[in-house]
Amino acid sequence: MTTEQMGAEMMKCQRCKGLLVRDSIYNLEGQFHHLEVLRCLNCGETVDTTILKARGMINDQSGKKELQLASGYVN
Repeated sequence: MTTEQMGAEMMKCQRCKGLLVRDSIYNLEGQFHHLEVLRCLNCGETVDTTILKARGMINDQSGKKELQLASGYVN
């Protein structure tokens, strides 16, 4: 599998095979918190690096949680 194929596969929702797009979640209550996630446009599934790591889909060898996407990085 090529890098391009892997990138395209990462942008598909595992639940419904819909399109995943980058999204941001903000917590305005109390302490300001910003989280980058992937959200499915079809079913609304939301995934971040913690979820992907728990599913065994990414490696965290450097201690920094990072998911490389075709459009950038989710930290």
